[in-house]
Amino acid sequence: MFVFDWKIILAAVLSALIVLSWLMITRAPVYLPRLDANAPPLPEGPVYVFGFATLTNPVVRFVVLGRHVPAEPAALRGWQRHRRDLRDAPDIVLHGVRFRVTPAEMIRLDRYERTGRRYRRDLMELEDGSFAWVYRLMGEAGLEAVMD
Repeated sequence: MFVFDWKIILAAVLSALIVLSWLMITRAPVYLPRLDANAPPLPEGPVYVFGFATLTNPVVRFVVLGRHVPAEPAALRGWQRHRRDLRDAPDIVLHGVRFRVTPAEMIRLDRYERTGRRYRRDLMELEDGSFAWVYRLMGEAGLEAVMD
């Protein structure tokens, strides 16, 4: 007679869920919205991105990009965070993180940020003189869409 061991079954189910979750995050991010037709062209080669809100969180970067992406502290002079966007602030330095992504990872970021629909991607100079892409809300229409 065959006896079910609930510990073995539970371990098998949990293992399968972990493997499926890993594959979904790293290979097929179905949880990200589709790339908008209005998204700007991709930069060539690896580039830096400046994160000042959710992208400062390493867990968010892992889920969006499908891998651990190390980040380093960075600053953006002349801007301050206002909710989910930036506002001019000549005397303020906005602190965040800078991380490097490939063009394929930029597509995943554009999907996450809904670039072309809610956010735009601007190349901005950081405090140290380097340049990084920064996601910013697209005017009042973008602000209304975020509030929905």
